[in-house]
Amino acid sequence: MATLIGNNREQMQMMSFEAFIGKNNPVRLIDAFVDKIELNKLGVKIPGAVEGRKGFHPASLLKLYLYGYMNHVRSSRKLEKECERNIEVRWLLHELTPSYKTIADFRKHYPDAVRILFSLFINLLKEAELIGGKTMAIDGSKFRAVNSSKNNYNQKKIDRHQEFIDRKINDYLAELEKNDQEENNDELKIKVDKVQKELERLAQRKLKYNNLQQQLDNTEEVQISSSDPDSRALIIRKNIVEVSYNTQTTVDEKHSLIIDYEATNENDSKALAAMAMRAKEVSGQEKITVLADKGYHNGEQIAQCEAENISTIVACREQPTVKHLENEYLVENFIYDKENDTYTCPQGEILKSNGKWYNKSHDSEKKKKTRKNITNYRIKQYKTTACKNCPLRDKCTKNKSGRLIERSEHQDAVDRNNKRLLSEKELYKRRQAIVEHPFGTIKRAWGFSYTLLKGLKKVNGEMGLIYIAYNFVRVKNILGFDKFMELLQNWHPDYSGFHFLSVLRSFFSSFRLRQFFHLIFPPQKLLVLYRT
Repeated sequence: MATLIGNNREQMQMMSFEAFIGKNNPVRLIDAFVDKIELNKLGVKIPGAVEGRKGFHPASLLKLYLYGYMNHVRSSRKLEKECERNIEVRWLLHELTPSYKTIADFRKHYPDAVRILFSLFINLLKEAELIGGKTMAIDGSKFRAVNSSKNNYNQKKIDRHQEFIDRKINDYLAELEKNDQEENNDELKIKVDKVQKELERLAQRKLKYNNLQQQLDNTEEVQISSSDPDSRALIIRKNIVEVSYNTQTTVDEKHSLIIDYEATNENDSKALAAMAMRAKEVSGQEKITVLADKGYHNGEQIAQCEAENISTIVACREQPTVKHLENEYLVENFIYDKENDTYTCPQGEILKSNGKWYNKSHDSEKKKKTRKNITNYRIKQYKTTACKNCPLRDKCTKNKSGRLIERSEHQDAVDRNNKRLLSEKELYKRRQAIVEHPFGTIKRAWGFSYTLLKGLKKVNGEMGLIYIAYNFVRVKNILGFDKFMELLQNWHPDYSGFHFLSVLRSFFSSFRLRQFFHLIFPPQKLLVLYRT
């Protein structure tokens, strides 16, 4: 025959699994990495001597997950199949075959341990000088939650459903009243029974939406989700909305390695300062530069970064047009004199302040005034009496008292940021290449555009596995197999303080404050406090 013929399947071969795994196979790196980790110091329970069947060592499950995420397989049922048919996995797990439930439970029970493992890996990358630590880019990316849009409710949606139910109930009651006036017969009885069943069904639906209304009234949120209570409907782009999580991610410029992350259920507007301060702690530098898009342009956040010796280059938000104003008379065309604390209008008139600060609130969601979406800040007001006799007043303002300009207490910091944006255009252009690289790989190439777990704590654990896998593959491509293996073999992880950190996280998690814990107390800062 002209074709190749393989070996006889029934022929016995004297070979070990070791012979099937190449010397430079990445699975060997995973094995070396996990073998260096003492999981009990990360808060992972190691099965002890018990009667009955022995348990699987957590290290085996961690190896399986890292292999799965690096090879775009994260379903526990699919990983269970890989344990039986994938020769690399069989080698990695010494032919152990855990069930899908055992696999899933590890990811579900140890999100904090994954978080600490991510921090340990970042420390290794710092030791290897793979992280520059001077310039970072911050961005958020939405990952679809395990909660459909149908099971997400706001006040408008609840009102719409309740109005529909009330209207249907009234229609059925009217139909019953009409039937009461007709002669009784079998056909009419069947019709009445059907209407009464519909009324019972509508009463149950009414009760459901009354309960949802009560839940909404008892929270500071503007929306609630029934399948995954922590998930929120977030704007993906323009008018496209999905129930998802917004994962804040900090990426180092040197090799586009992820150095920090935090899954949240909020938009980007209040995330800059917390993520930037955490990035500074991770880098260990006295001063860093942070790049971010216009979604992070917030005066209070920029000012906080400046106070922490963090230089921001954040794109400006597009200023909305004002119908009754000519472009020439928009506020950006009024020149501010810092020395005299005055504004000069396009006509050369001087607008002065009385020197008083006024408190102002801004509702970021414009729907429900809550502590969560309200921003409080101080402003000064500037005006001039020259507006009364100005011939161009109608082009400048509709205010009867004349043009009024408000200046935020954070405007100086914003102006310095905007100046850096103009002078560092080439650096800012690199923002997209730095921070979008991981998102493109993870969401497009790997297909991880959604979460498999519910709740902020568990989602943060899953994001940790995804980001460890991304960094692992990236470092392997940067260093090559041999140098990476040498790095792992010479690595001595420093666990001091990490147990203390995991206990604190568990404490805050029990009070549903975990999302604030990471923002207020960066892991690296807590470790420094603990070790000193």
